[in-house]
Amino acid sequence: MIKTQQATQYLQQLEQQYPQAFKRNFLLYGQLKAKGLLDELKEFIPWILAMMIFVSTAFALGSLVESSFPRFDQTQTFGIAILCIMLFLMFTVPLIIKQMKHSSTHLYQQLSNTPMKLAVLIVLQTLNIAYLDSSLLQGLLFFFALSFGFIKFYKENMFRESASNIDYYNLQQIRRVCFWSYKQVIKTKIRLTLSKKDTDQYEALQQKLVKDLDLHLKLLKYENKMSQSYKFVDLDEYVDHML
Repeated sequence: MIKTQQATQYLQQLEQQYPQAFKRNFLLYGQLKAKGLLDELKEFIPWILAMMIFVSTAFALGSLVESSFPRFDQTQTFGIAILCIMLFLMFTVPLIIKQMKHSSTHLYQQLSNTPMKLAVLIVLQTLNIAYLDSSLLQGLLFFFALSFGFIKFYKENMFRESASNIDYYNLQQIRRVCFWSYKQVIKTKIRLTLSKKDTDQYEALQQKLVKDLDLHLKLLKYENKMSQSYKFVDLDEYVDHML
């Protein structure tokens, strides 16, 4: 178990050693953290944002499609707008998962299959537009698309009762450093590829690559320990705790 003070001190040490890791290094997931599953009112914030951003965009796109293609009825035009949003999420989700893969092993294991889920929803929505023309099915598919493609990345829950706002902050910070260290590995590999072999620069880059890889693995392990300290490992553990 990693205590709050230990994590804070470790992050302070990292900031002294690698100040650039805490600058211009933004993660596209885990913005809102909460305890339990639906224990706090703030967990509805992502849905409010989703309504403001994606539902309003769907209506705007639907109106645009309707004016451009009069042969489509209202259900079809709104369905096409929803399909466009699904395709947008399908494009952005792999970028988020890539960040997650190199900064939070725990979350990556949980959400790595999201693109497959979105692909199924896209196929079903396409079939609905072409053949079924069902408003009810369309609404359900849109709900699941927002849940899989936005809510589950924006919101992170199942934190323990003992977890504090400082713990939330420290966990997100260590993830930022994890992803920064991964980018350093990639940059060093590129420089190594472009360097001539049997030179001092090549040997120095090889040594740097070993250090970068070691730092990245070390940070990933620390992030995983922090996640286990502050969160329930899975739904079964959470349910057992509640019982």
